[in-house]
Amino acid sequence: MTVLSYLKFSLVTGADREDFERDMHSMFELARRQPGYRWAEMGPSLLDPTAYVVLSEWDEVEQVRAWEHEEEHTGVMEKWEPRYREPLFHQRFVPWVRSRP
Repeated sequence: MTVLSYLKFSLVTGADREDFERDMHSMFELARRQPGYRWAEMGPSLLDPTAYVVLSEWDEVEQVRAWEHEEEHTGVMEKWEPRYREPLFHQRFVPWVRSRP
């Protein structure tokens, strides 16, 4: 069984999107070294030009929770939280079974 994590970051007008994207790229590099990490994708929302969507897959929910509390990750999240236009939308879907071709 795996865990999918969905996040939506809606930034306030005037937020430095290049800085945000740099921080997100750093988080992806850090996530790759975390136990249970499988993959992640990030892209702009097609419906909201101020929003980014992140989807990631992990082996177990405990590993996602550990990642959320990793010190460097927590620091970046705290940096951006005041710049969210709306509260961070974070949803996990458990269980998720990958279909086989």
